[in-house]
Amino acid sequence: MESRGHGKGNQHWMDWLTRCDAIAASDLFSQKGHPEVQVTLLKATLLRAAAEGVNWREIYRSLYDRWHTECPHFPDFNTMTDEIDESSSRLRGTESRSSLPERS
Repeated sequence: MESRGHGKGNQHWMDWLTRCDAIAASDLFSQKGHPEVQVTLLKATLLRAAAEGVNWREIYRSLYDRWHTECPHFPDFNTMTDEIDESSSRLRGTESRSSLPERS
């Protein structure tokens, strides 16, 4: 797994942090009355980061620490971890089944 460090890996992590922070900073979701969409988009972005081997837990912990008072609809760290781990497992299961040869 990749985490913050030096060079290219650090830049990659920062890119993902910036993407997620932009989602968290947007108040458009709350203004429109759909904060759950913000959480869904954030989860999807974290799942993509996880698929690339980025330490998404560190990203979410940073986001949650920064935004949870302004975005009380954000799941706590443990809840988000459970949801992303479950989604990752389902996606891996789907990919594994789809890579099996078809039966005749």
